[in-house]
Amino acid sequence: MRAFAQILLLSLLVTMLAGCRDQINLEDATLSLMVGIDLNEKNELLFYISSPVFSREAKEKSEEYGIRSSTIRESRMGFDERVTGLTQAGKIQVLVFGKKLLAHPDWFRLLDVVFRDAKFSVNARMAMLDGPLHELFDFKPKDKPRLSIHVTTLIDTANKRNLTVKTRAQELHRQMYEKGMTPTMTELKKEKRAVKAVGTALLKKNGTYAGLIEPRDTILLQTLLHEKQGELSVTIPIKDPNDHKQIVKDRISFFIKGVQKKIKTTYQNGRFHFDVHFKLRVSISERMFPFDMEKDYKKMERMISDELQKDYMKLIKKCQDIGVDPFGFGIYARAYEYKEYKKVEDDWMKAFSNATVEIKPDVSIKGNGVVK
Repeated sequence: MRAFAQILLLSLLVTMLAGCRDQINLEDATLSLMVGIDLNEKNELLFYISSPVFSREAKEKSEEYGIRSSTIRESRMGFDERVTGLTQAGKIQVLVFGKKLLAHPDWFRLLDVVFRDAKFSVNARMAMLDGPLHELFDFKPKDKPRLSIHVTTLIDTANKRNLTVKTRAQELHRQMYEKGMTPTMTELKKEKRAVKAVGTALLKKNGTYAGLIEPRDTILLQTLLHEKQGELSVTIPIKDPNDHKQIVKDRISFFIKGVQKKIKTTYQNGRFHFDVHFKLRVSISERMFPFDMEKDYKKMERMISDELQKDYMKLIKKCQDIGVDPFGFGIYARAYEYKEYKKVEDDWMKAFSNATVEIKPDVSIKGNGVVK
């Protein structure tokens, strides 16, 4: 009798569990792994999807479509009229925006459904294409995996080397509403036979495109944001009066093995001051000129420190000139000079453009390779 009661109770519990009434077989679904939004010549919104095809009979292993629509949700109806299966948005890996779209400050409103609908993936990587999106979605490389997988892997690989940022949808949402910094995302470019990650796209506070920082400067940005994360490899020139005449230039490359960062924030004479002190542990990986490292390694440390300082200051100046703060200095201002920050909170970019930023890298060489 007791056993019967246990079985009856277990049966009742099983019937109360969530079932699979809304299950969709894989061959009946169109998984939108990459989604794009752009504008045409008439400023009409264009939506694109790239999805894998699960069919032995199909010669093409992915399908790409583009339609005119007003919203992401409305575009799904248009795609369902064309694709093989039911369009699913829960597996989106990459959201790509056309450069023309990012010239309009209200583009971010298009992503309302991404954050409102729980079935959408907020982990999608955010990217911008320098050019019309149809060039990307029409690209069918024979020596690459499916387009959506190729672009996803490209962004991840470039980010591991710190050649670009990897901003997911949820992180972009935070950056857009964070008053102390400006958003960033991966910038892509479609070349004749390849898709290239060209660096990091800088956005203004309203979301419009402000400019590009190339992979070398992205490495500097990443050290300011995350200290040491992933692989950090830097090549810098060693100045020589006849350098332009040489085929082999005087260059030195090194891996950054460790980063310690301290930022001192003050407010004096009507402006914010940020003193950034870096301690960098580096290992030399390439040296294209003769140098006695055993005798003069301290001199080499100073040379690297001086060159890095110039590069950091050049990057800071560029961002101040175009009115962006991808470094998040506003967050430090809010934390350490809250009273003064509150006065300029709604116009932080203007305050940052007038701020004084000093970068002081302190380089320590910890390795010189296996040759002298």
